[in-house]
Amino acid sequence: MSFQNEQTPYFIGQDNFYIMKILLVDDNQEITLLLSKFLNSKGFETVITNDPMEGLRRIQQEQYDVILLDIAMPEISGFNIIDTLETNEILKNLNIFIFSANSFSDIHIKNLLRKDGISGCLKKPLRLDELLTTITS
Repeated sequence: MSFQNEQTPYFIGQDNFYIMKILLVDDNQEITLLLSKFLNSKGFETVITNDPMEGLRRIQQEQYDVILLDIAMPEISGFNIIDTLETNEILKNLNIFIFSANSFSDIHIKNLLRKDGISGCLKKPLRLDELLTTITS
């Protein structure tokens, strides 16, 4: 459950409030820097990586309230990351929002959204107000 005051997004834990931690995984450094600046200005804690393998490692070893995962990356795609997380039975415990500039079939996206752990899909170019609404609802 999330709660938002005028400036800072909080996540309600068992005993207290804490700032939401977001992992951004995208091979495009300009996008991760822009999103990180925007989300930090809204009070989120952000961690960014432009290396999909590092993103996979961070997802497996660290905890995040939200993960923003680009689908179309070179070498290892967001699809590969999702498949690995699902195989390792980690996916179901996550809160991943996928995004991409590429057009994928509605069926492909619907199949991804049926997976536990995949919370939504955003299309690039991202609208920052839509992103904020999506990750805090």
